[in-house]
Amino acid sequence: MRLPLSFLMLGLTTFLLPSLACAAVTDLSADAAARAAFAPTQSRPDAGHRRVASDHVLALDGRRIAYRAIVEETTVEGSDGKPAGIAVTYAYVAQGVDAARRPVTFVFNGGPGASSWPLHMEGLGPKVYDAASGTLRDNPASLLDVTDMVFIDPIGTGASFPVEGGDAGSLWNLSGDARFFVGLISDWLHRNGREASPQYLIGESYGTTRALAMLHEDAPYPRLHLSGVALLSMYVGGIDNDDVESMALLPSYAATAWFHHKQGMPAASASEAYDEAWRFARTAYIGALLQGDRLSAADLHEVALATSERTGIPAERLEAMHLRLSPDAFRTGLLSGGKRVGRLDTRMVVDDSLDKLPVPYDDPGMSLGRRPSAVMDDYLRSLGYVPALPYRALNLTINRQWRYGDESHPGSVVQYLAPAMTANPNLRLFTAGGYYDTNTPLEAGRYALSHTGIDMTRWTSKAYPAGHTIGDDPTQRAALATDLRHFIH
Repeated sequence: MRLPLSFLMLGLTTFLLPSLACAAVTDLSADAAARAAFAPTQSRPDAGHRRVASDHVLALDGRRIAYRAIVEETTVEGSDGKPAGIAVTYAYVAQGVDAARRPVTFVFNGGPGASSWPLHMEGLGPKVYDAASGTLRDNPASLLDVTDMVFIDPIGTGASFPVEGGDAGSLWNLSGDARFFVGLISDWLHRNGREASPQYLIGESYGTTRALAMLHEDAPYPRLHLSGVALLSMYVGGIDNDDVESMALLPSYAATAWFHHKQGMPAASASEAYDEAWRFARTAYIGALLQGDRLSAADLHEVALATSERTGIPAERLEAMHLRLSPDAFRTGLLSGGKRVGRLDTRMVVDDSLDKLPVPYDDPGMSLGRRPSAVMDDYLRSLGYVPALPYRALNLTINRQWRYGDESHPGSVVQYLAPAMTANPNLRLFTAGGYYDTNTPLEAGRYALSHTGIDMTRWTSKAYPAGHTIGDDPTQRAALATDLRHFIH
């Protein structure tokens, strides 16, 4: 699959109903949050090895779970063998249980310049951030009842900073990042005596690319002994065909048209609209696309009418595009009055007020500035850890210089999964995506995975009426957490 520009900002959406989501940003340079996101990467003057622990209690579903929060610094070497940065991990370990038998799950987001904040503080951690009040509270969707969790900030994000004079740039690429994560997790397991614990990975967005690259990195001399990998809002490659990409997108268009009352055929729910469109997409629709210019005018018109009923896009426009409907053509063509839907979450609506911004920042699903550093800094201080520099939820300078592949590691990573599952018969797979995500469409990931020779009996696949970041919607966050509990427990 080719890399869409909007992929450079994954895992960063915010949930707003379309009636509330008409954005008003007109000048990126005037936006303080955007300036902060694009600011140069700060470095700390020296290395560190701090480790602080504090005890807490989580109220979860009528239970009280005692846990220890452990914040650790780990020195990370660059390609020159010298300290490149200090990585910070945030572990939550239940007390009064058999640690050797209890799972431990390592969690990270994407970006690739994103910290762990989205899954840490708005997803699965013991605390959840309430943006309306600017406060933290116990998280009813936390997974702490079934697994210990370790959240990881990549170097240059969160509280993980480069060291002055170090070669942090050697970590900002597909292979360097995978080596960093495998080494960091292996070291954490060893230091904390958890090598025998069942081990899981949860990655979101670019984090799914990272997770599969880690499997490949660890394969020659395994240091991890994983029981499962969870991929949320997959971007794993494996598709390089316009017809297949169009087929994979069509169900998301149909669910979006249903949500905005633009479908010409009845459906009782988003899932019903999605599933029906997927049946159509993989039969009549893909059949027409595969014929190319050999498709007769009559057949083109017939399939265009059927596609229009499902997507809400006029048949004559679909005929002019030979049925290949790009995300941008869909987002600008579905609604009238100059309104357009988002890419990351197509339930969101925006007018032309974002047109001055470059792709992908013209998407109403972007959430620059929604995660204030002060909140996380205060939280970390409450755990006994004082960050070396202000917490950085998002670092877009990393996105600009990131290398997504090289000669030995192409951008596609889906091919790494089947060998890993063959080598490790205990490795299971969980995948999830949102109906309303046209940035990393659900069916694209499913298609890629189902063409790699993996053991289908070890794959659990889930879908939710959500956008790119499933946990942004509290209802879907709870549903995702329930499914992940079943997968891990």
